[in-house]
Parts: sequence; C-alpha cells; structure tokens
Amino acid sequence: MIGRFLANAALLLAVVTGLTAVAQDQGRNDNPPAVNTTATKETTETRRVAPRNLRVLFITDKHCDKCERELKRLRKPGGEFESMQARGWKIGETPDNHIQIVDRADVPEFAELLKDRELPSVICVENGEVLRYFKLGCTTPLDAWTFGWLMKGQNERPKPAVPEKIEVETTGHYPLRGNHWSVDGDLDPSHAKVVAHLRNEFHSPQLMAEWKIDEWSVEELRSLHDDLHERYGGGVVGSGFGQPAQQTGVGQFGAGRKF
Repeated sequence: MIGRFLANAALLLAVVTGLTAVAQDQGRNDNPPAVNTTATKETTETRRVAPRNLRVLFITDKHCDKCERELKRLRKPGGEFESMQARGWKIGETPDNHIQIVDRADVPEFAELLKDRELPSVICVENGEVLRYFKLGCTTPLDAWTFGWLMKGQNERPKPAVPEKIEVETTGHYPLRGNHWSVDGDLDPSHAKVVAHLRNEFHSPQLMAEWKIDEWSVEELRSLHDDLHERYGGGVVGSGFGQPAQQTGVGQFGAGRKF
C-alpha cells in the first residue's frame, strides 16, 4: 500500500516538472531578443541611403533668399525637377540622390571652395573631388540640360536652328523692296503673271519704253509693281513713270486701289 502511494507521488512530480519546462520554453519563444530586429533595421536604413559616389550638390544656406527663390523655381509644378524626376532622376536631401540639396554647413570639406562663391552653388563631385561646377549669372540657364552636363560632362542641349540666309534673285535693273502687294489677289505670283499684269491697260502706260521687263526677276517686277501703285494710286493711268499722278478722287490708300 505504501509502495503504491510513493509510486503515484513520483509520477505526479514528473508531470508537474514537465509542464513547467514547457511553459518556460513557450515564454522564451514569445519574447525573442530585440537586438536582432534593431540590427536588421539599422542595416536596411544604412543600405537605403548609401552615398552615391558621383552626384551633383546643390549647396544652399538657410539665410540665402536667392537660394530659396531658385529652389522654388526648380520645384514648381511642371518645372525642371518634376520633368527630370519623370525621367528617372533622384532629387532630395540624402546623399543617395543624383542631385543632393544640402546646406553649406553640412559640407565643411568644400568650405574653401565656397568662401568667395555666390550661393546657391551647384557642383558635381566624385570621390570627394569637384569635377564640374555651374556659375550663376552666365548665359547658360540652370535647367535639366545643365544638370545633365554637370552629371555626364557631355553637352546634350539641342542646338538652335540656324536661319538660312534669304537670297533674292535680281538682275540689277530695278531696286528691290519688301512687303510686297498682291497681284490680282495672288501673294506669290509667277514671273509670267506679274509681267502680264504690268502690261494691262492700267500699268502699261506707266512703264518706261526702254524697260525690258521680260528680262527682270520676279522680285524686281514686284518691286516695280508696288512702286507704281504707291506712286500713282489705284486705277490711275499716267503718261510715264517720271510724271506726277493724275487726280481721280481715289486716294493712295482708297478702296478703289487696284492690287
């Protein structure tokens, strides 16, 4: 009887000891060490803001009004920064950006460079060395093309179209003029049309007998035509180019002026 009692007591003690051990293990699993999470977070943060070796520094000063105005211009909706970011540029205050906006107090290594330089100062650095810089006040604007040159060292700005020199054919028979009148409503008449028009009943009496207008260029013929209208008025028939216009009651700029 006593032996059975001792055996049951020993069994009960073993069960209680086992339950206590399980509870302790469960408690350890529910409260893992916090140090691992912190280390992982710090590693992620460090990796995310790893400094970009080659980048453009936009150096400002908190007391610089010009810096604030320039940043406001670049950051405005539809402005340079927005269009650049749409093409993949990273722009911000951390060193992992293509363009890092930074206060001069945070870049003491460039204090000597900035000593006599107007702010904001825009420089391209690589391995701590200045490769290129933008000088405010020059004729080149501070825009996406300039930032691209600072970053790459290559000028990719589209070149403006060079206007072609306008050459007008002339034979030297008559002085040229511009702002031509139309010929019978035609703003670009052919050579044959202008000759025929000058030989009509209104203009033929105004031509000098020695003029061989068939040999003249279109520009010379049109210049003559313009002068005839402005000298004689619309519809006026004169006896020669060197004689005064007859009075017909139609003013030089009147509605009866023939084109």
